Amino acid sequence: MAAPPDAESLESRINRATNPLNRDTDWSSIHAFCDQLNNDLEGPQLATRLLAHKIQSPQEWEAMQALLVLETCMKNCGKRFHSEVGKFRFLNELIKVVSPKYLGSRSPEPVKKKVLELIYSWTLGLPDESKISDAYQMLKKQGIIKQDPELPPDKLLNLPPPRPKNAIFEDEEKSKMLSRLLNSSHPEDLKAANKLIKEMVQEDQKRAEKVSKRVNAIQEVKESVSLLTQLLQDYDSTDLYQRCEKMRPTLFRLASDTEDNDEALGTHTSNPPSQPEDSTAWDSFQSSDSIDADIPAAPSLLLSPDPPSHSQPLSSGSTPGNSALDELDLLGKTLLQQSLPPEGLQVKWDRQQSKPTLRDLQSKSGSNVPSPGATLLDMSPTHTETPPAEVTLTDVFVPLESIKPSNLLPVTVFDGHSLRVLFHFARDSPPSRPDVLVVIISMLSSAPVPVTNINFQTTAPKSMAVKLQPPSGTELPAFNPILPPAAVTQILLLANPKKEKVQLQYTLTFTMGEEEHSESGGIEQFPPPDTWGNL
Repeated sequence: MAAPPDAESLESRINRATNPLNRDTDWSSIHAFCDQLNNDLEGPQLATRLLAHKIQSPQEWEAMQALLVLETCMKNCGKRFHSEVGKFRFLNELIKVVSPKYLGSRSPEPVKKKVLELIYSWTLGLPDESKISDAYQMLKKQGIIKQDPELPPDKLLNLPPPRPKNAIFEDEEKSKMLSRLLNSSHPEDLKAANKLIKEMVQEDQKRAEKVSKRVNAIQEVKESVSLLTQLLQDYDSTDLYQRCEKMRPTLFRLASDTEDNDEALGTHTSNPPSQPEDSTAWDSFQSSDSIDADIPAAPSLLLSPDPPSHSQPLSSGSTPGNSALDELDLLGKTLLQQSLPPEGLQVKWDRQQSKPTLRDLQSKSGSNVPSPGATLLDMSPTHTETPPAEVTLTDVFVPLESIKPSNLLPVTVFDGHSLRVLFHFARDSPPSRPDVLVVIISMLSSAPVPVTNINFQTTAPKSMAVKLQPPSGTELPAFNPILPPAAVTQILLLANPKKEKVQLQYTLTFTMGEEEHSESGGIEQFPPPDTWGNL
């Protein structure tokens, strides 16, 4: 006995609406699909997965019917469905249809044309969904779109005017669904309503917490600025001088303990302040409109982890705080000079001056007059000659959530045995290392069996340094065409201070089912080094 229409699944409805045997458009099935996805709590997520699968069908009529379903849903299903379509997870599936790197060479021309028309209409009708516009502009940069499609008036996405927001729930779509669920007599609908209420309350609590954190942070900064300003104005320079005198032994010890590659001896005042760890939060904090209005101008000391330099003589208008800082700076320089060995035994710290190599020292070993650099090295029995500074990434770590992707196309590093490895380039470099390129490695599998023991390694030329942060995992499940593809993600950091042409070597090992694989090769498709940090 056939199930009643209300009991049908979204999958059965889309199958009937896109059946290749349909002679005409099955509008009843299309509208039934739209209505059901609008009423189901998880409808938009499931609907986009089903539509993506149908749109990529090699049968032109099936794909065109799926695109008509998609177009109809976009006009009738509201914000929840728009948000799902506006995610890269779904947009990437549409891009595959038109891109020659994926399915573009096999997709029928009418299907590709319709996909581009839809994406273009959404950029006009849904300006708030910024990822749709990003995807469209990327297709233009790739040359897939030569010019904007001409859309007839009936193809434009004409959305209804915004409705007044519900006094209780700001999300009108969820409010409408909640009302329908609460008026239902089915136990499953009441459970769904209870779940939806909990989700909406949790979202409201998260918004309130964010507002509270922002208010507290602004207030803390205001108090800190006020206190710092008062301290600088009221600080006693005599007391400061006495404290500096007490620091004399410490400065003497620090000066005698320094090494020839100690970065602490570099001048700090010429460098911009380093970025706080939470760069995203800091950026948003600095861009807050309320800060400029409420917080008084702070001394430069507040925005720099580095102390200010007062190399210029004090003017008659200097404040007591500035005078105190000048005295501290002058005393520190004096004490440091007193702690150094005589001029003839000092190492010159000018970074432009080349340091003596081991070969230089060996060639002069027969002479009774040692070079100034070698003299200081010989004074310490535990100190060995160091070669020119080695490029290193030991102290650099980039969290995945802090990375902003660039507009560059990904590079396919490996594609074989149903496993693909892609390089995606980040837009920015780490705050303290403009010579470092950040790469996001994505590993995806379309194999019908699990892929395990995934290990990706790289090597770089001697003038560069490469570092692989721990991967998100080492296994990929068997491919399921209904679910979003799983991926193993890994961050690669590449330092190239001399801005040379990059060529990396890689080794990839993995086990597919019961069969072990080992692959290797080279990678040269990197953006120009002088563009790193601003891709």
